[in-house]
Amino acid sequence: MKKNGTDSLITLSPAPQGWRAQSDADSCTGASVAELCEQLPKGLQAVLLLSSSAVITERLTLPQAPKEDLLAMAQMQLEKLLPYSAEDFVFDLEELENTPEGISVLAVTVPLSELRSCGEPLRAAGYGPVAVGIFAVQLARKLVEKGVSIALWMEAGKPFVLLAAEGKLLWLEGVSTEDSLPNSGEISRVLLGAELSGALPGPVERIACCSEAWCDSMREALPGIPLEATVLEPTTIISGNWLPASWAQEAAAITRGAQVTERLQWAATAYLALVAAGFCWLAFEKSQLGKLDRQIADLQPIVDLVNARQLRWRAVEPAIDPAHYLVEVLHQAAKTVNGADIRITEFQLNPKEFVFSGEASNVAEAIEYVARLKKESELASYKVESPNPNILPNDRAQFRVTGKSDNTAAKK
Repeated sequence: MKKNGTDSLITLSPAPQGWRAQSDADSCTGASVAELCEQLPKGLQAVLLLSSSAVITERLTLPQAPKEDLLAMAQMQLEKLLPYSAEDFVFDLEELENTPEGISVLAVTVPLSELRSCGEPLRAAGYGPVAVGIFAVQLARKLVEKGVSIALWMEAGKPFVLLAAEGKLLWLEGVSTEDSLPNSGEISRVLLGAELSGALPGPVERIACCSEAWCDSMREALPGIPLEATVLEPTTIISGNWLPASWAQEAAAITRGAQVTERLQWAATAYLALVAAGFCWLAFEKSQLGKLDRQIADLQPIVDLVNARQLRWRAVEPAIDPAHYLVEVLHQAAKTVNGADIRITEFQLNPKEFVFSGEASNVAEAIEYVARLKKESELASYKVESPNPNILPNDRAQFRVTGKSDNTAAKK
C-alpha cells in the first residue's frame, strides 16, 4: 500500500478471508493484522474494527439514568454474567428502547485477550490504534431504515447474521455450517433465538446478503421478504468506544508527539527556506556589487581625466582669474579703507594667498577695517583671517591680514 499525502488514517477490518486495510486512496489484504502491518507505510494511524467473533452480546434492562450511570450499572451486571473481571474486558452499550421496566440496552463486550490479539501488532508497529469499533456494529449503522433488517455476511470464512433497526444492532450470531453456506434451518434457528430473547421487536422487512449463493436459503427461511444481494461494507464513522483507557492515553501521546514532530519539521523547513532566501539575497547583492564595481571601473578613466583637468585648472586659475591679480587685490584692500586713518605698510601676493600689514589710529578702527574686508564680495574667493592687532609705542594699532585662496584652504 502506498501512503497518500493527505491520508494519514487507515481502517483495519475483517475481510471474507483474513483482514483488510483500507483508506480513501488504496487498500490491501493479509491473513492477519500482523501481516498487514508489514505492508503499511510508516506515519499512519489506524482505526481497528474487531471481528464479530470476538464479541459477546448481552441484552439488559436498566433503570433510566444518564449514560455514565448506565455504563456503571451494566458493568456490575456483566461481571456477574461473564467469566471475566472488570479489568479483563471492555464494553459499550447500544441503547435500544424505553420500556415500563426501564431502558433496554445491548451490551457489546470484547475480552481484552481478543482485543490484544488484534491491537498489539498495531501498537508494536506504531499505528495506534486511535479508535476501536466492532465490524457488526458499524455494519448495523448502515441499516437505517425503519423496521427490522437482516444482514448476512462472511468474516474470515465464517458466516454471521445480524438484526438491526434504524441503525441499531439488535442481535448478532455466527452461523455454524459445514460448507460455508448457511442453510434455511440455521437461519430459522437464529431468528427463533432472537425472538425468544426479545431482540425481534417486529416482523423482518428486508434482507441483505453479501452473496447471491446465500439468497436461496434466506428465501426458504423467510419467504416473501424483499431480498438483495449486495456488498456489505461497514460505515467508517466509529460509534461506540472499545478502546482501553491506557491505549487511548498512549494513542494521544503518540498523536501529540507526531504533532510536535510535524511542527518541528515545519519550523525546520521554514528556517531552511529563510536561510536559502538569505543566501539568494546575498548572491543577488554580490552580483549587484560586482556590477557596480564594473561600472566604476568603466567610469574610472573619465573620473581620472576630470580630476586631471581640475588640477590643471587650479594650477592656472590664479593666472587667469582677475580676482587673483595683485592690482585687483591691492585695490580692494585700499578701497575698504574708506577714508579711515589706515595705512598699508607691506603687501605680498602669491598664487595661493595674499598677506599685508598696516596701521590704524586705534584698535577699534583696525578691527572694523578687517571686518569690512571679510565682507568684500570681490574677495569672496579668499578666506580672510587676522589676529588681534598689536599696540605700538605711539598708541597706534598694527594689524596683519592673511587671505588664503578657497581652493587652497579646501585642499588642506
